[in-house]
Amino acid sequence: MNFQETYARINAPIAPSPRLIEKTLAKARRPSFPLRRLIGIAAAVAMLLATPALAAQTEAGYHLLYALSPAYAQFFQPVQRSCTDNGVTVEVVSIRVEGDTAQAYIALQGDTVDANCDLFDSASFHFPFDQTGHCERAGFDPATNSALFLVTTQTMDGSAIPQGRKMTFSLGCFLSGKQALEGAAVPLALADHAAEAETVEGFFRTGGGGNLELVDTISMLRPGEALAEPAPGLPVTAAGYADGLFHVQLCQGNAVELDNHGRLWLENEKGTRLENLASASFTDLTEEGAGLDYQEFAFDVDPENLGNYTLHGDFYTASARIDGNWRITFPLENAA
Repeated sequence: MNFQETYARINAPIAPSPRLIEKTLAKARRPSFPLRRLIGIAAAVAMLLATPALAAQTEAGYHLLYALSPAYAQFFQPVQRSCTDNGVTVEVVSIRVEGDTAQAYIALQGDTVDANCDLFDSASFHFPFDQTGHCERAGFDPATNSALFLVTTQTMDGSAIPQGRKMTFSLGCFLSGKQALEGAAVPLALADHAAEAETVEGFFRTGGGGNLELVDTISMLRPGEALAEPAPGLPVTAAGYADGLFHVQLCQGNAVELDNHGRLWLENEKGTRLENLASASFTDLTEEGAGLDYQEFAFDVDPENLGNYTLHGDFYTASARIDGNWRITFPLENAA
């Protein structure tokens, strides 16, 4: 039997049954949904089920098929081992399958790729079975500007990876120019900021190194001019007392864009660390609608003892974010 006959045999019986359409309508039926919209939903589902090979090749069609049935969507997803967008190529380099575990090396290659590029939690892995998995950076080739990532997945129940199945890897963006400055001293004379500071109300975010009772909101300092800049893009924009605690504020810029962030602590002359008692964050919208994100750290130290401490921190920044729409699909079978 040739390919055309096989394809026709597979697709010929694929059509929505009346019961399937009725079940779809029942799930979608809401008092606020007009009948016309329900008919449109049913028609869209029917079209996807009738032409799955075509639907799987579109972004919206693939995601809807995957939501209905991961195995169904992956079966009709065409094999595409590489994808290029925005000057960057993503491709699968090698695959290893053994028992309940599958691993694939995936490479990013392009002028904007560097040794510390970060997928920034934008990678997605689609499999036709229940699984757990993760992705880690595995290497960099400066001669080709290629970063290598290792994707590992395991079946949830420990059973063997099903034969003939495919994996789809998609990526929406990555960060480049990442730098880490850890254990750095911040050039800020703390004793100069031992007074009460102007505050705004911010939302409580996380606990710190102490036992501060969790509250819904916490007073935060009003942002001002940069007092110090321990790392590019992470200036200290306020310092002072609020609600009996000493606060230090970092401006992250647009944290969603570059993931700039840090962590602060105090040290006395003996090098003993005083961890923050609590940390919080908020976003200040500018007149143009853009947002500036702030981190704030609160310490339990009396104003008269503040001069005995210096400020230190770990700082993490990136210089660029590269957006794109990369999607590759490959069989889960041993290949090098």
